[in-house]
Amino acid sequence: MSVVRWRTGSQGRVRALVVGGALVAVTALSGCAGKPGAAAVVDGTTISVADVQTATTELAPLYQGVTQTAVLQVLIHEHAVEVFAAEQGVGVNDQQAADALSGIGAQLPAVGERTYSAPSLAVERYLMATKALQGLATASAILPELQTRLVAQKIEVSPRFGTLGDGATITDTVHPWLVAPTAG
Repeated sequence: MSVVRWRTGSQGRVRALVVGGALVAVTALSGCAGKPGAAAVVDGTTISVADVQTATTELAPLYQGVTQTAVLQVLIHEHAVEVFAAEQGVGVNDQQAADALSGIGAQLPAVGERTYSAPSLAVERYLMATKALQGLATASAILPELQTRLVAQKIEVSPRFGTLGDGATITDTVHPWLVAPTAG
């Protein structure tokens, strides 16, 4: 750690501004609406960073391209999709989701038999429910209602994961101070 020595007579004010700015940045990146550890808050319900990380880690061997932002996007909408699917008669329960994940894992020797966490089961319920909804004969008539419900949710997303865009989707935030690793 390096120490910066200020040569002006306004040391206290400058240091206070630097420390104050750092605290604002840490608070902004740590969570949502003053909730440390929150990846998002949906209609008052917190989705934790730990849940996003757990689901991402557990699902990455099963699905290509799994990212924390994608998992968070699904977890944000999962409850509304789950309720809507149940109303349409195609709801998915935890056991069905666990069986589906175990089936995928059984086809991949490196994965094998595992027990999945609640956030991973929620992601799988969402995937199964959206597929079932899209397969309904009435899909073109009912899916606009689902989209209306998704957009109507009160959603706050931690800046760490991106910003909330149109259609209640997360847009990745570009952090210019982060450098992508290079091969080699």
